[in-house]
Amino acid sequence: MRILSQRDQKWHKTAPDNMTYGVFSKFENSEDQVFIPSEEYKEFKFKNSSNTSSKLLNATHLIDEKEKLRYANMVRKTVDMLKESTVQKVVLSRVESFTKRSSDLEILEALLNEYPAANCYFFHHPKVGKWMGATPEILAVIKGENLQTMSLAGTAVFNPNQDHVWGEKEIEEQKLVTDFIVENLKAKGVSHIKKSLVQTAQAGTLVHLKTDINALIDPSRKEDYIEALHPTPAVCGLPRDAAQKFIKDNEGYDRSFYTGYLGIVEEREASYYVNLRCMQLLDDEAYLYVGGGITAKSDPILEYEETVQKLFTMKSLL
Repeated sequence: MRILSQRDQKWHKTAPDNMTYGVFSKFENSEDQVFIPSEEYKEFKFKNSSNTSSKLLNATHLIDEKEKLRYANMVRKTVDMLKESTVQKVVLSRVESFTKRSSDLEILEALLNEYPAANCYFFHHPKVGKWMGATPEILAVIKGENLQTMSLAGTAVFNPNQDHVWGEKEIEEQKLVTDFIVENLKAKGVSHIKKSLVQTAQAGTLVHLKTDINALIDPSRKEDYIEALHPTPAVCGLPRDAAQKFIKDNEGYDRSFYTGYLGIVEEREASYYVNLRCMQLLDDEAYLYVGGGITAKSDPILEYEETVQKLFTMKSLL
């Protein structure tokens, strides 16, 4: 575990020179990125005190019929658009608010216990607010001339008693993400790109389809590669510009830092993660963000139920 902090309340909107820093970036490209210069740095060990990842989810009590109808109608509209256009995929999301029954640090401890294999974080800046999350998705890990990223798509409830059998929709969706990453890296001059076999990866109480991708890069061009990858089809869609415009015109709210990215950048290394499975923390309530990839084969009700399962994994921490 690492803690980076600055000594004042200044909102740094550009990266500091010649020092380690943290970055917190929005879904849409804007000047509202947050950079945290590492003026104070600490490391510590956290001992996981529970193992809840094998439990099955029963989130039916979180179903809101009004919200179900609204979201299903939005999915239906998206499916109709996908069938009539060249857009292949759009990632739709929604947000719900819940009462906090624990302190921020108690929620963080529960998060660390629930997701020991994920990248867990707690971000706070007095001019931006407090965010917390556990993301299973690497945007990019850069070590010298090596770049590692991943293609992550498809969601199902983890069942410890059997291997999950993926459907055609999830397999197709995951391949779209993989192809996008490879083509965009090639467009930036990246060479020696290697892909792993598709595998099922567990993240807490959920599983996803994942392909690991590695490449050789010019480490002085980190920003170019992040621009090529963000936002990925796993959080936006394909083609990226058309999907992002559809999201802006139809979701009906500002995602803010949800589906943006966060990371720590050092002289020879940098680790960036997609901000999935996250919450925005206020004094007495928390806003929980969830979403899913929509293709022409999507079922509106099943898509809503998927978001409910994702919602439950974070709601249980409050």
